[in-house]
Amino acid sequence: MDFELPDEIKDFCEATRSIVNDLLPLERDFVETGKVPPIVRETLVENGYFGMALPEEYGGLGLGALAQAAVQMELARLPPQFWTEIRPLMGPGAKNIAYHCTDAQKEMLIPGMASGDLPVAFALTEPGSGSDPGSMRTTATRNADGWVVNGSKTYISNGKNAKYVTVYAYTDKSAGPRRGISAFLMPADTPGFAVTGTIELMGTSPGVYELTFDECQVGPDALIGEEGKGFHYALECLNEGRMNVGATAVGMGEYALELATEEAKVRPAFGSVIADFQAIRHYLAGMATDMRAARLILLDAAWRYDQGEKRRELASMAKLFATEAGSRTVDTALQIFGGAGYCKGYAIERLYRDIRITRIYEGSSEIQKNTIARELLR
Repeated sequence: MDFELPDEIKDFCEATRSIVNDLLPLERDFVETGKVPPIVRETLVENGYFGMALPEEYGGLGLGALAQAAVQMELARLPPQFWTEIRPLMGPGAKNIAYHCTDAQKEMLIPGMASGDLPVAFALTEPGSGSDPGSMRTTATRNADGWVVNGSKTYISNGKNAKYVTVYAYTDKSAGPRRGISAFLMPADTPGFAVTGTIELMGTSPGVYELTFDECQVGPDALIGEEGKGFHYALECLNEGRMNVGATAVGMGEYALELATEEAKVRPAFGSVIADFQAIRHYLAGMATDMRAARLILLDAAWRYDQGEKRRELASMAKLFATEAGSRTVDTALQIFGGAGYCKGYAIERLYRDIRITRIYEGSSEIQKNTIARELLR
């Protein structure tokens, strides 16, 4: 067994670490102004990060799951706001486009997505049906001109900036979710489409959005793939989305471990530094063990996915363990920093707020446990 990353992925990770180190000092400006310096986006676009998961024939880099996971572990040291536009391009909405759209649809969308000129959003979640997409109320009714979409979505990342939204809606309620939900491409300038609210978050800003669809007419070519396959498409791509969230949590946890280790070496206490005390050493040992285990389980799941072993329980195990272990590590790191770790302006305080959501979105920890158990009991 070879646990080393391939050389080309290692090289990309090293280059990413260097770019991240150059951008991290800009976090202070962001904290003071609330605005991401333009050089951050320019740097990420120029170095191809917007197209990491998109097909090479349309201008992307075509990275597999393993490479995406490894690179995201490096990007995750940045404030999430610095790369918030990139994450939807590796998630289910973008993957539905890459896997199931027609060649014409791909030609229209993917080059702009890879260049950063065409933001997209993934609209599945609805009020009252976060973990149960089958209970969605949004509908798409066929007419002579295509489809008319009515309903609402919530917690939609990139919803305000998106030029196209992947919308999931019932086309046949009587067929149930597995055969009755379809996916559609909707331009953001479609009459009746509106961003009706911004939900401010504890961590990541500028927040997520509420969307409404009021008699939104889309053409017959707006359908993604086959009618009635939308639920399958969403679940298919959630495996990759879950591994991506796990990779982000690993990156955050590993960064917190780095910061806490350095702090323990220099923070004075009782005539020494706190790294000399057994309690702190035990903290660090537990954190390091957690993060190594999380990294290995995540990379194993991603590698197997690339080999065609697209098992839901492996993606769920990776997300579950990585997000829980990352959260424990960040929490312990803040404890090592003491009162300073609770103060704004410290990266640990930011990590503490931002990592919490990883245990919820793309399927909560409880949903991951349900998925793992269901697959075991088949």
